[in-house]
Amino acid sequence: MAFFTALISFIVTIGILVTVHEFGHFWVAKKLGIKVLRFSIGFGKVLKSWKRGETEYTLCALPFGGFVKMLDENEGEVDAKEKHRAFNTQNVYKRIAVVIAGPAANFILAIILYAIIFIIGTHGIKPVVGLVKINSIAEHSGLQVGDQLLSINSQNTPTIGEFSMGFIQALEGEILQLKVISKTSDLKTLTLDLKGDFLANPEQGVEHYLGFEFAMPVLEPIINQVMNASAADLAGIQSNDKILQANGKAIDSWRDFVEVIKRNPQQPIQLQVERNHRIIELTLTPKNENGTPKAGVSVMVPDGYLDEWRVLVKKGVLDAFLSANVKVYQLTLLNLKIIKKMILGEVSLKQLSGPVSIADYAGKTAQLGLISFLSFLALISIGLGLLNLLPIPLLDGGHLFFYLIEILKGSPVSQAFQQVSIKLGLFVILSLTFVALYNDFLRLLS
Repeated sequence: MAFFTALISFIVTIGILVTVHEFGHFWVAKKLGIKVLRFSIGFGKVLKSWKRGETEYTLCALPFGGFVKMLDENEGEVDAKEKHRAFNTQNVYKRIAVVIAGPAANFILAIILYAIIFIIGTHGIKPVVGLVKINSIAEHSGLQVGDQLLSINSQNTPTIGEFSMGFIQALEGEILQLKVISKTSDLKTLTLDLKGDFLANPEQGVEHYLGFEFAMPVLEPIINQVMNASAADLAGIQSNDKILQANGKAIDSWRDFVEVIKRNPQQPIQLQVERNHRIIELTLTPKNENGTPKAGVSVMVPDGYLDEWRVLVKKGVLDAFLSANVKVYQLTLLNLKIIKKMILGEVSLKQLSGPVSIADYAGKTAQLGLISFLSFLALISIGLGLLNLLPIPLLDGGHLFFYLIEILKGSPVSQAFQQVSIKLGLFVILSLTFVALYNDFLRLLS
């Protein structure tokens, strides 16, 4: 089921992003009087085709791309009466407008999606510190258990998600200012003196890098469901059992129980369990599933468990669109910074994700709900827009690079130079695709 959810979500994601991107090229070309022969979504066998005006619209079998075919003397003979409508006969600034319209459409889509998200509103958990690790950045800054993180570099952080994103976006400097309110209601301003480059390994997470953990309301170690044939089922654990002890140590919360499971893969754990007001002894041996110790149980979550911790972040229409513009701008700068670090070798190419990882994230966000999927779609749309602006031949940025040379030298780039550049660009794209697929494969194995 998860595979089909990921596949369908991936197809929807690529379909939307490619359609919007190609529509950008199409719309500007039409507005500039350039004749568009074909607007195609997908490649391969044509599933459906129709003609409206002078343009043929097609939907093809492989939904992994698309293209806009314009009248062009470089791609075939052009009637003398229509030469003025051919793409290659337009002045360089019109050609630039058509080419840049595709990536621009992706950025506009991201702004619209984030605005919709802000208008609908998103739920999150208050960013309250639950644990500070010894000799960490957090400890050196003076962060204490119970502190609620109000803002970072003057950017409000009402939820854990907002804090994490605010931290990443504030990484331009080496010193960050935090405003917090302590559990005794004292307002404090703290300075984070960063060490090391978080972006060199962003998968570690903001909490791990700064050396603290967010607080969560405590869940009692009471079993909700037991999976059939799981380690817990084999041990005789039942629904509504309360875990009192594990290997002689008291279990005060569900988190304590999870930690015991993690530390004892395929090792017998002596449990003391309360069932129907009676104390019984059981032996649980966690199974090792893909390198992860699992007991095969879920926790009993009481009604209203997160009510006091949950925050709704919602904005008015105008504020939502302004905030969406700022968010897209900040995420674009962040992506550019990561690309720069990759080029300089400061960030590992392991951070590259290919179609398999994108499909996986698409499926997971779709399962989490509309807001999560729209956030993912906006993020990928920004990435697609930036990717196409890279000065690599075959991409929109490669064409823009040729046009920039044309402006500087006063004449178009020679066909010979373009052909050599295209071969080089194809090599770069195929190399990056190979690395991304290799990373996807390693993630699947792990």
